[in-house]
This record gives sequence, structure tokens and C-alpha cells, in this order.
Amino acid sequence: MKLRHTLLGTVSAFCVLSLTQQVMGAENVRPQRFTLVIHMSPAMCALDPSKRQLRQCQEGFSLTIASLKPEVPASDADKCASRTPAALNPLQARVVERVMPDERLRQEDWQRNGGCTGMSPSTYFRTIANYAGRLRVPPEFNASKEITMQRSSLIRQLQMLNSTLPADGIQLRCVQTARFNAPVLTEMRVCYNSQGQYVSCPATIRSNCPATFIVQGAP
Repeated sequence: MKLRHTLLGTVSAFCVLSLTQQVMGAENVRPQRFTLVIHMSPAMCALDPSKRQLRQCQEGFSLTIASLKPEVPASDADKCASRTPAALNPLQARVVERVMPDERLRQEDWQRNGGCTGMSPSTYFRTIANYAGRLRVPPEFNASKEITMQRSSLIRQLQMLNSTLPADGIQLRCVQTARFNAPVLTEMRVCYNSQGQYVSCPATIRSNCPATFIVQGAP
């Protein structure tokens, strides 16, 4: 499965809801900002041999969602763990697995962050599917071989494809490997407010990618 231009493609109507309508979780924490963490699957799979048996690696996903991280005060960080299982109905599971294909990773993500989201598991993953369905990405992310990209060019493309996305609402993470001369893009983060609108990322989330880096192609 190779995801083209949008992370999710056509999103089922039940996913397209504003976050203000969705926040119905049992916890009292109500974050004002969230960060969508997107993994570049070919690079992540190549870097970590333990992940190679995951569905996202076996089936050639180009992008996958790792998490929707709530921005909470440091004093609330210990409230983020959740023991509630991330149980989804079959329809929702089929939608969500298009961007988070591995159930174990979905469970682990919810258990790390669920207590700070202010959402139920169903609402949390519905929000992820909604955000992924709206976010458009350049075709280079779906290449079958590695591509050298300029950071400034990628940011411009993302802004053109997502008209309200500010340049500082995108943060890129890279890792240097022995395979390539330039660092490899492994992760992209996109920041949102509690209404699901793009916003500038907090100062605690920073890019480390140089001016030029590699986007590793999906096998």
C-alpha cells in the first residue's frame, strides 16, 4: 500500500468532525494544542530492524501516523498514561488502519497519551483519521527510490498543498545513516489547535534537518 498525495485518501463521513465536537473523554485534561507525528515508514523500517515485521514495513507504506500528541504542562505529564484499551469498532478500525496499520502500535500510542487527550479512544483515533485525511503531502513522499530534497522546497510544497499551514507549523526530523551522504528524513510533525486548525508549533518541537536531506523511497 502506497499512500499518494493525501495520507488517507477519501475519508469516511463519520470522521469529518471538528475536534470541539469530538472531545468527550473521561479525563478532565483539555489540551489546547496537538501535534500529529508522521513517520516516513521506509526510513523508519530501514533504521530499526525490530520494526521490519510490522505491517507498515511488510506492505510498503510510505507514511504512517505514529501519534497525536497533546501539548500539556509538565505538571500534567504523569497523567498521560492510560490503562483503558483502545477498542475500536470494526468500521473505525478499518479506517484508522489505513494510516496506523499496526494494532500493537495503536495500543501503545493510546496507553502513552490517552490520559492527556481529553478524549475517548474512539474519538482520539477518529481525530487522527480526520487530520490525516485533510493533510496533503507532495508526490516525492511516495517515490519508489530515494530523492534528495531541499528543506525550503518541501516546506513551500506543503504550504501550497495545505493553504492555511504556517511554515513554523511543520517540523522535520532527520537521522544520519551510513547508507547516504546526507541525513534521511524520518519524521514530520504538524501542529494543530483544539479546533483542528493548523498553528505554529511550540518552541519545544524543533526541526533538526539540514538544508538538504534524503527522502527514502518505499520498496
